[in-house]
Amino acid sequence: MNYTICVVEDERVSRTMVVELLKKMGINRIVASTNGEIALQKLRVQKVDLIISDWHMPVMDGLEFYKAVKKDESLEKIPFLMVTVEDSKEKVIEALKLGIRDY
Repeated sequence: MNYTICVVEDERVSRTMVVELLKKMGINRIVASTNGEIALQKLRVQKVDLIISDWHMPVMDGLEFYKAVKKDESLEKIPFLMVTVEDSKEKVIEALKLGIRDY
């Protein structure tokens, strides 16, 4: 497959698991980052087809990262998948109001 996926996850084990799963699916072009701030820097120089992001990360969490992506005209159309164990009703409602379709 000729897709490039951005994986944003601060936990090394979780990040490795997602990357390895993508590789098993035939996706070998992966841009990995440990937080949203680093990912934004990479996205400004590397075109990707999908962003897979954790919610809870240091520096810039997944929700802040999502907001930054959607504010940037060159990035706003990239599909964004939020991966999280977040179950706080208020947090989930906030994310849905911002445009995240599911979690």
